[in-house]
Amino acid sequence: MLANKPKISSNWFQNTFDSLYPILYAHRTIEAAEAETLFSIQQIRLQRDDRVLDLCCGGGRHIAHLAKESEHVVGLDYSPQLLAIARESLGTGIPLIRGDMRYLPFHEHFDVIMNYFTSFGYFQDQHENQQVVHNMMDALKPDGRFFIDYMNKEWAINNIENETHRTAEGFEVHERRWIESNGSRINKATIINRGGDEIKHIGESVQLYTEDEFSQMLEKGGAVIDAMFGDYSEAGVSPDHSRMIVVGRKA
Repeated sequence: MLANKPKISSNWFQNTFDSLYPILYAHRTIEAAEAETLFSIQQIRLQRDDRVLDLCCGGGRHIAHLAKESEHVVGLDYSPQLLAIARESLGTGIPLIRGDMRYLPFHEHFDVIMNYFTSFGYFQDQHENQQVVHNMMDALKPDGRFFIDYMNKEWAINNIENETHRTAEGFEVHERRWIESNGSRINKATIINRGGDEIKHIGESVQLYTEDEFSQMLEKGGAVIDAMFGDYSEAGVSPDHSRMIVVGRKA
């Protein structure tokens, strides 16, 4: 059983994104990724010759669609298991790199950086999260553009499901969620069982930002914000919408 608020390791991301991860998030479908990618492509005005980085590409749900619109797409992720899944589905035509977003090995190399599905804010040290923004801007060419899809803090606080139980491809999944008392982070602890036996116990934790906090962080890192949306239908950011989607460019 899950403790009320089990401790989440500060390095939770090192062990969470394994081969079970796509099963836990199977509701994040290829079809949804295609619609999200199309929206981002339209907002960013992607060109065929743009060099594109899918930062935290995971198992390749979005990069497969990006590659249909750009001839120069690269995926980067920390998880070797998710990169292996991406390689299996994408083949060898798209470069996939294992890397840490705190230490991006690029300087003014990309025209566009995409970052989907709250693949940011992992680190408990805010300086490290800020460093990721600096790294993204450094990896962009002058006037390069970016697209970030992040969680909306106000919506998360108002709509958190403290505990859920579900099945996914034969696994029993028990999840407990909570927000830190100061409102700074949202956490999730998950126990995965199969046939009555515990298979894995994992944790997730990301920083929560208000619209103003996120904007200030991006601008401090050298970004110019051109638009912000609350979902993939161009709604404005509000407590009624779950996302905080940012479209912008390097200052």
